[in-house]
Amino acid sequence: MKVSTGRGPATVPAWLFTLDGYDSPLKRAAVNPSRLPVSPIEPLGQDVPTDVLAPLGGLAETAQDGRSLTVVTTHGSCDDGPAVKALETNRSVVLSASTTGSEDGPCTGELRGEKVPVELDRPLGERIVLDAFTGRPVPYGEWPVTAQSRS
Repeated sequence: MKVSTGRGPATVPAWLFTLDGYDSPLKRAAVNPSRLPVSPIEPLGQDVPTDVLAPLGGLAETAQDGRSLTVVTTHGSCDDGPAVKALETNRSVVLSASTTGSEDGPCTGELRGEKVPVELDRPLGERIVLDAFTGRPVPYGEWPVTAQSRS
């Protein structure tokens, strides 16, 4: 079966269970998730304003040539939208998301997810993609991410 990881989709062995009343079998990965690695960066924490830094929603796509990523990031209804910057090292790409054009005053509490393309200086290759807000790998998949990805 295919599972999502911090480095994209992976194929793993699976157990298939047949259940009375269901047309298709229940699939469960036949492997234990690996322990997440210790992040090379520290999280900034929840006290940082979102116009400075915000959490990423997920890694939606990597271009075939590896030179760009599409990430989902969130913003509110009283701003101009999200912005994402990349800090590239030999072993990682650290993405920092923020909002632009925040307005003062009353605002609804809704949270919107938006796909944002991020251009890289060189192909992603085997580098891990990290979220500067959490200090953890960016989960692979659409927002909202319903399960914690493993890398």
